[in-house]
Amino acid sequence: MNTDELGKRILYFEDDPEIAHLTTTTLTGHGYEVCHMEAFPEQGLSALRDKLAQKPDLVILDVQLPGIDGYAICEQLRQDYLNTDVPILFTSGLMQDDDILRAYEVGADDYLIKPLRLKELLLKAEHLLRQYESQRQASDQFDSAMKMAFDAMKTSSELGDILRFVEATHRVTNNAALAELIFSALASFGVQGAAYIELDEQVYFRDDGRHVSLELESMREARDKGRIYSWKQFTFFNYQHFSVLIRNMPIDDEDRYGVLKDQLCLLLNGVDARIDAILLERNNERKQKVAKEVAQAIANLVMKMEQDKSALSGRFESTILNLENNLATELIQFSLLEEEERSLMTHVGTAIKDATSIFEESLRKESEYKAVMQQLLNKLGSENENPCLKK
Repeated sequence: MNTDELGKRILYFEDDPEIAHLTTTTLTGHGYEVCHMEAFPEQGLSALRDKLAQKPDLVILDVQLPGIDGYAICEQLRQDYLNTDVPILFTSGLMQDDDILRAYEVGADDYLIKPLRLKELLLKAEHLLRQYESQRQASDQFDSAMKMAFDAMKTSSELGDILRFVEATHRVTNNAALAELIFSALASFGVQGAAYIELDEQVYFRDDGRHVSLELESMREARDKGRIYSWKQFTFFNYQHFSVLIRNMPIDDEDRYGVLKDQLCLLLNGVDARIDAILLERNNERKQKVAKEVAQAIANLVMKMEQDKSALSGRFESTILNLENNLATELIQFSLLEEEERSLMTHVGTAIKDATSIFEESLRKESEYKAVMQQLLNKLGSENENPCLKK
């Protein structure tokens, strides 16, 4: 006896008590579970289902039975009760060609001529059960292969959705548009969620437009629990500038749950990259604005310096000119006696003093301009840093 056959369930129809007893004893002695019935129950398949907790792995069916014969029973079992690949073995005192064709027509797999040879019965039963098991395994493998194929096609389609989503994020520039795009993508994956985004300001969004305070608080609490945090059917995806909550993860389907979690990570990584890009763009715009302001301030300062320099130069020239005029006047009035010489020297001293004062003021102004220039340069340097992108 093949140990693989142990515990297999056999439904056995036979109205002859002696044959039924001998056959049942032999089958159970070889490890089979046998449910013997003298005839098809009057209550039909419902009574059969009540009697058998599980469907049989093999049916042994006598053709000549009281009430409904074996052909009709076989046809009814095939249509409304058995799996299509469960074997049915007919037993009969005589199987002519017409009987064999009719048995095949109603769904039988093999037959034995009475009186039964028990060794042949066991061999037939083992053969049919091995064949049934092989078919079942092949069917399972086929179903598994088809599931993998459909899953692969579905995954391929969803990866396409992710790529289209990432492309669409390039056109997003604010919180509301980003949330709308996220919810549209989640819907294509068959899940619902909420988002907490800190792009322009801290804003909470939900795909159905509602505001659920406890949900928002849960999202805030979950932000320090790692990149991915799961609790029952809820899964939180946390990033530096946003969080997304999925409310209906398929926790009963382990394979789908794992694939979906990975795909949502890919999708939300695209959101994270887009937010970083937006912040970088805004920082560059801010730096460009500051650079323009600094350039304009420097230009104004240079112009002011030129104006001040021109004014100082004019004052210096005026002082020297006054000195020359005073000297000329004195030279006309005096014959450069000692007294006149002292007067002349006084005018010269005054002129030198004024010129020195102008020169010192020029130095002071230049120092002030240098200090202002340094402040502008320091400001420009500090603005070149990007505090928004610091992790």
